Amino acid sequence: MDNEKFFRWNIITNICMALSINTAAVVLAGGDTLRGWVKGCCCAFTINTVAAIIIPVGIIGKWFAEDICKQRQGTFWEMLTRNFIINAIYVTIVSFSMAIINVGIGNNLINAWWSTYPILHVIGLITSIVIEKPVHYLVYRKHATK
Repeated sequence: MDNEKFFRWNIITNICMALSINTAAVVLAGGDTLRGWVKGCCCAFTINTVAAIIIPVGIIGKWFAEDICKQRQGTFWEMLTRNFIINAIYVTIVSFSMAIINVGIGNNLINAWWSTYPILHVIGLITSIVIEKPVHYLVYRKHATK
């Protein structure tokens, strides 16, 4: 994947993930103002985008699915296992960072983070599976017309 496709993929994916996961986090936390929700989406998007640039999650996910779990590329089970590990990485980073932003470093940090993490991981996994094919289409169809 060239740089342009990589950034397109990550921008589209991270917008979808920030919207779904942040909305779930806000609901789990008991609601928030529109301003707080927008701030949370922007923070989640930024954290996820920076993480995507630094950590080769695609390679890690592919290795986990194909080498560790022995899934054949292109199957549903490969997509599920690949996205499971990718979400484990991203949701851990984003949700923990958001817990620090919202709760601060202190005695309540781990409890606040862990109280939402498993649910957010499942929501992230479902979202990533649902959006994978449409995102692939959006990223690669632009290049087919050039």
